[in-house]
Amino acid sequence: MKIKVLFSTLVFSALMILPLSGYAYSENIVASLDGESVTVDILTTYVDEVAGSNYKLWLDDKEGLRKLADFYINRTLLLEYARETVEKNDALVSNHNARSVDEDVMYLTSLLKKEVHDKAMVTQDDVHAYMTERQYVSEKQARQELESDRKNILMTQLIEKVRQGHEISYYY
Repeated sequence: MKIKVLFSTLVFSALMILPLSGYAYSENIVASLDGESVTVDILTTYVDEVAGSNYKLWLDDKEGLRKLADFYINRTLLLEYARETVEKNDALVSNHNARSVDEDVMYLTSLLKKEVHDKAMVTQDDVHAYMTERQYVSEKQARQELESDRKNILMTQLIEKVRQGHEISYYY
């Protein structure tokens, strides 16, 4: 009896998901963020205005579209978080007009400086320990690699933090 109920539930779920995925495909919906569709058109605009022409080829295949959707969602959530946490009188944000740079970019720059760059600084002791552990001769190389590793970790943590509590779905 339990097997029949479980099987019926699976069949019903599959029947509900198929029309939704078919709709997403027909509307060129690549993903959704909190119920808002992320379409191929949105990603095309994102590539043209933000990511750059190097990413145009990604618009032509499913894996590329999924990666672009992920980048778009991360940027959207990071910008939302930056606007909530970065002070409006922050020097980077308040001086954006002087440098003819988009205000969104300045919010993101300020956020990343505070949450990633400033926290990734390493001490001389950190560098020497890293050199010993990895058997590096070059202090400069060890410092760069250690800071890079820390920035990657901090960036991953920040992205995980801003994605928490959001409903994110992919259709490709």
